[in-house]
Amino acid sequence: MTSEIAISSNKSLRGLSGDKEVAVKRVNAYNADPKLLWIEQGFNVRDICDEHVENFVASYSNGKYVPAIEVVPVTVNDELRLKIIEGHHRTLAIFRAIERGIDIKNVSVIEVQGNEVDHIARMIKSAEGRKLTALELAAAYKRMMGLGLTQTQVAEELMTTSAQVSNYLLLLKAPEELKEMIKSGTIAASNAVGLIRDFGADMALEAAKEEHRAKEAQKEAKANGVEISKSDATPKTKKLKLKAKKVSSMSDIVSSLAGQIQVDELEKNEEVTIKLNSETAKVLLSLSSEISELNEHNAKVDELLKNLAIESKKKKSSDTEDE
Repeated sequence: MTSEIAISSNKSLRGLSGDKEVAVKRVNAYNADPKLLWIEQGFNVRDICDEHVENFVASYSNGKYVPAIEVVPVTVNDELRLKIIEGHHRTLAIFRAIERGIDIKNVSVIEVQGNEVDHIARMIKSAEGRKLTALELAAAYKRMMGLGLTQTQVAEELMTTSAQVSNYLLLLKAPEELKEMIKSGTIAASNAVGLIRDFGADMALEAAKEEHRAKEAQKEAKANGVEISKSDATPKTKKLKLKAKKVSSMSDIVSSLAGQIQVDELEKNEEVTIKLNSETAKVLLSLSSEISELNEHNAKVDELLKNLAIESKKKKSSDTEDE
């Protein structure tokens, strides 16, 4: 990687292929001297996977087919280079193979058209590259918005939904520890998004930890053939909500009561009388009691998560001071 700055070149691969001083030759795509390949630091939207690079090293070393690298001509320090748009793992593999003594005189390259938004979109949509993770997509969405696109325009450019763009952007607010949990698969990105929406980023981390603890407790109990208590198997940070059947029942009651109200009665600004049979009244009281219990439980969850998040931050601050 390099921190050098590139500027757009007025040269194309077609033009360079006719320049005797530049090692770019036309075949089906173009063949270029690997020394011309240039990686812009921070441009690649994918994290580098060393295993993926090594697989390409083996392919280049054994003369196996490797898809062409997608590039755009640029000028770096007054020298013509080919900036990598799609194929960073392949490029690193070429550099690594050459360092190990593999003779690679030419590599297949294809010129990419368009502006930087087009280039980022190309990286994301490429079928040749590794599928992006949710966090990588989130960073890519943010970069595209930094180039002037709205969330809706990003979604249209990448043929996805505005909701996905919005949800994934939330992941960028996650603490690093939560991001690592997402990367390792400890928690699904979709679950993390839901927790951040429900609790905020810091409290979402503590909720994710508690969910993981409960899952591990269930796994351990199953492996040991023992029965686990409901309290240990259920995350202490799990919020409760009315079951669908209860919500439906409540909806029916509201509709029934609303049906007794006449609009012209409301215009008189007088008291409106509605009637309940004893059975409906009992159901209503039961629902009211259950809703109160749920609200009390969920308030305790919020308080617990808040305290856990504060304690976690205090500990991290203390650990930093001790270093």
